[in-house]
Amino acid sequence: MADLYELRRNGVAQTIVKAYREGVTVMGICGGYQIMGMEVCDPEGVEGEIIRLPGLGLLPVSTTMLGEKITRQVDFNFLDSNVVCHGYEIHMGNTVTSEAAEVIPLNSISDGQADGCFVNERCMGTYIHGILDNGAFIDFLLKPFAGKMEHKEFDFASFKEEQYNKLADHVRNHVNMDVIYQLMKSND
Repeated sequence: MADLYELRRNGVAQTIVKAYREGVTVMGICGGYQIMGMEVCDPEGVEGEIIRLPGLGLLPVSTTMLGEKITRQVDFNFLDSNVVCHGYEIHMGNTVTSEAAEVIPLNSISDGQADGCFVNERCMGTYIHGILDNGAFIDFLLKPFAGKMEHKEFDFASFKEEQYNKLADHVRNHVNMDVIYQLMKSND
């Protein structure tokens, strides 16, 4: 609620809506998904004193904050893909789609639930963190640019692991790890 309030107060909310209207793709993950909806309600004051705020109105969904945080690993299929994707959820709130809305579920989670939605290829939201680590989703996002790119298979998991290894090497080269280990042992 505080983030949505601040986005409205500082003008960023209006900038996001304007960018979408001008053709920019807008995607919300977790709280961003909630914010993109019609409203966010907090009738029990889980997140503070604000009970209701209008969202950005980009997705025909409404979120009600709940006291219990949902945390879970999820396997999902993105749209009609048979490829199993992976991610996780960590959020408070229940998001429902307006009955009159024509939206497409973004993901089908392995337990049969749907997660997220999109109105068109430029406006979507999901609770799944890590969705951007899945090739099926990245291919979908880059599809409008496919004719401009050289196509070759890309192993996202290997690339991510390679980047972690580069970071670890950089830290080892620039940080005195013996001192770090001594500090860690002295705090036991």
